[in-house]
Amino acid sequence: MRWAALLGLSIGLLPAPAGAEPPCPAWREGQAMSCFRGYVRADPAAFVLARDRPGAAIGGSIGAFRARGGFAVAFGGRVGYDMVDRRASGFDRTLHLSPELRLGAVNQRAFGYVLVRGGYSHRFEIPRPRPEFGGPADAYHYGLGVGIWGRVGQRLLVGAEGALDLVQFKGQGVAETLFLSLTFGSWL
Repeated sequence: MRWAALLGLSIGLLPAPAGAEPPCPAWREGQAMSCFRGYVRADPAAFVLARDRPGAAIGGSIGAFRARGGFAVAFGGRVGYDMVDRRASGFDRTLHLSPELRLGAVNQRAFGYVLVRGGYSHRFEIPRPRPEFGGPADAYHYGLGVGIWGRVGQRLLVGAEGALDLVQFKGQGVAETLFLSLTFGSWL
């Protein structure tokens, strides 16, 4: 087993005992957003634009945040649900499940980032499907976005985000969906 620990130290997987970082302190008002933190967030109000049709969405995610110096990374899992008005055919309702990665700059109070995400989508049956729309379907999506999170007080997370998702329904081409959302949550 000594050889495994030596190998881990040599390739950087294990921190050296002498240079170990001190544990993260408990949250306090003036503390910088540093160390390793968890987060939970919700998007209670999002505007959606898909194929020139407006809609609304809700969603949320949970994950981990790590900052070092002026750089930060947040990785988590997302659940989203959107409804897009299709006029005479009813609402297009879609569920999205995906991992997401945020990379960006951080200071004492804010985290500005670029978002990358991708995963599974499922479109539900609508009341009166049209032949060109197709009814229920499974899909995958991938997207890019930008956003900012801020810390208010000790733990409140507040922010805004914009993302463009490309949703690939099997055999039906790609649907572009623009999301603009408000974010509320908590640093754990």
